[in-house]
Amino acid sequence: MSFTDNFGNPKGILGWIMLTSMDKEHLPMATWGFGLIKMPQKGDILDIGCGGGYNIKRMLSKCPEGRIVGFDVSDESVKKARAVNKGENRVEIVQGSVANMPFRDGEFDLVTAFETVFFWPDTKENIREVFRVVKPGGQFAVINNYGDPGIDWEKKVPCMKRYTAETIREFMEDAGFAEADVSKKDNLFCVTGKKE
Repeated sequence: MSFTDNFGNPKGILGWIMLTSMDKEHLPMATWGFGLIKMPQKGDILDIGCGGGYNIKRMLSKCPEGRIVGFDVSDESVKKARAVNKGENRVEIVQGSVANMPFRDGEFDLVTAFETVFFWPDTKENIREVFRVVKPGGQFAVINNYGDPGIDWEKKVPCMKRYTAETIREFMEDAGFAEADVSKKDNLFCVTGKKE
């Protein structure tokens, strides 16, 4: 496995180190994104591509009576997220692919995807799968960083496919989300949609 493969699926000691590093690098994006998301005080939240589980830890204080499920394809991410949230009885960490999630229809009040959709196997179709697990009246939020525009990221990180915020909004609307909204700050974007 190459170093860049760890961006989409962290593995081994290198993946563990990358997960810790990514949390520090992504903290400003996460802080900004949380300011744009309507966090339920109770209910069920799913964080897809939960990585090392640091955003789950942040969500616990923002959703004091809710259940938070972290979901990631990476073995290493699941291990790290469980370690970071050890002893939290409102947290569950599940491994799997966003292409076929092991959750009931309409299970979640809020689904978040921080810095992950660029690594999904088929982002347009996978957003349809997200729509399936969101409750009527629930929200889906995608928060991402475009990265340095001077870098050809797809060439540097072959497992990555970048999309514009507007394309993500189109994917959401095609899946059935309404009131899809785009917010931007510098290289960051947040796209939110509601299931009616």
